[in-house]
Amino acid sequence: MMEHKNPFGENKTKRYVSDSAEKKLFDYHNIYDSGFVSLVDYMGGDTTVERAATAGHGKNIFPEKPSTDDFINHISSKKIIEPFKSVQLKFQIQAPIETALTLVYEPSSSVNEYSGRYSVMLDTSYIPRIGELQSHMDRETARKAYNLLAKNRKNAANNYKELIRIDMARELARSGLGIDNNTRFYWKMDLPSLAKFVEIQRAKLDLKSHVRDYVEAIAEIASYVAPISWEALLSNKKKNLKLTLPTDDEIVDGHLKNSSWTPEKTRRPTVPGLEEHLFKIKTFLNHGEFQVVDYMGEDSSFAQAARTSYGEGTKTLQDDQHLVRSLIRDLHTSPIEMCELAMESKSPIFVDPRQAGRHRTLDNHGFMGYTPIGSQFYIPPEIELKYQDRKNRQGRGKEMDPEDKTRAIHLLANTFEESLETAKALRELGAPEDVVRRTKGVGNYTVRWRTGDSHNLGHFLMLRLDPHAQKEIRSLAELVDEAHRLHTPTANEALHTYIINGMRLSEKEIKLIREKGFMNQAIDLNKLDNYKGVGFVIKKKDEEGKIMLDDSSEPVKELSREGNSFKGKLEKLIGRGK
Repeated sequence: MMEHKNPFGENKTKRYVSDSAEKKLFDYHNIYDSGFVSLVDYMGGDTTVERAATAGHGKNIFPEKPSTDDFINHISSKKIIEPFKSVQLKFQIQAPIETALTLVYEPSSSVNEYSGRYSVMLDTSYIPRIGELQSHMDRETARKAYNLLAKNRKNAANNYKELIRIDMARELARSGLGIDNNTRFYWKMDLPSLAKFVEIQRAKLDLKSHVRDYVEAIAEIASYVAPISWEALLSNKKKNLKLTLPTDDEIVDGHLKNSSWTPEKTRRPTVPGLEEHLFKIKTFLNHGEFQVVDYMGEDSSFAQAARTSYGEGTKTLQDDQHLVRSLIRDLHTSPIEMCELAMESKSPIFVDPRQAGRHRTLDNHGFMGYTPIGSQFYIPPEIELKYQDRKNRQGRGKEMDPEDKTRAIHLLANTFEESLETAKALRELGAPEDVVRRTKGVGNYTVRWRTGDSHNLGHFLMLRLDPHAQKEIRSLAELVDEAHRLHTPTANEALHTYIINGMRLSEKEIKLIREKGFMNQAIDLNKLDNYKGVGFVIKKKDEEGKIMLDDSSEPVKELSREGNSFKGKLEKLIGRGK
């Protein structure tokens, strides 16, 4: 059985700290003899839900000044669900494969599971006790059923061990093990998705179901992370408040807000380089602002998820870095979903949500379920005033002539001033804010909260850092990229090396390269000297990790995994591969 661990010690953080969640971290909730559920990381809590719902202002922006309990129940009743996604939970779970069939394949979760293809399967299992079986049959029959199940488990486990002993491929050897065999996995989900999952499973599963035991353990832990929010999401009680909404200008036109909490100690992994930048506003696009407000995990979280358990396998910093790079290079994306980054921005509407919002894998919210639009307006700098590109119909071409620039700025400024005058007149007539809002354009500023895991943030960066992306969305992407680099530097470097600055070749392109002789057919692909200079040639190690020596006592060299991957590409390009 796993023991209580605290692998990260205690460190001060500017993130929100849930005191009750801290007490549950790394505390293994044992289920029967060999199963467990453990909270290993979390992000956010009730206070971050309140912040995300109000664009950072907090509930006191309303004259009624509702209590946190009433406010959170109100937004839940109104089905304003996005702010609850500011709370994320990550569990480590050991359970029978039977249970994993329910948990691992839940679409709203991020999962990385112990793999029987690479590793020897866990030598533990779950066999229902006689008392449990008695709910289906009498005691004597239950005893016989238990003996049959125990015998079947013993035979399957012994046969598996023998197949491993004779070194049969593990992916085939495991096929004889029953679904009573234990597996282990990391399981991450946002709070509202978790509440929905628990609600559905409670309706489907019998109280005495083994799977139900795991569901209830997960639910209990979630209730400690964000107690008010968890109860509100699962409750059928309605709490509709009468709140006086502020004007859009009051919401948007000021600066992004600092945290409403003070730094505290946490047992979660912390990233010192990012901690220094939390709640530090970066300016862009005239009135635009950007700040990081929360995060979960660090670079080593990816490696830990890939290995599926703390403290097992290689664990040096260098080993972790190699593993993370290989995961991103080979597009093994599930472990890269184990870290989260939460950000707030003030930007022109055409930047976010109009363009950034196309990335539906990034959770986002404006204010109380809508997008407020302030009175400030983006006018591009003169250097960006260009004619329409006649080839790239979506973008900008050559720079505008001086007289056309002057005319363009005048027209933009005039449109902006007229919209402000119209908005003012409508307010004087007593028009509601949603009518006033219609006078404003996509060049006006709004505020947005966003969170995303490292994999999906990487996809956003791949598209929005591209030179063909609009300049203004690239300005936002550059700030996201900086935050991503500070949070998970190894993953960010790998993303740029293998994805953003890498290259894919189509089948047609490979065909032309082969047929037109674009590559030297005489190259010796087995000669190690052809791969030197970029870290593809490494010292060979034996099974114990010791460097192997040749007859001259010199280190034996070989291609690294990345080098072998490159060699395979060359073989395919030249036509020597399959």
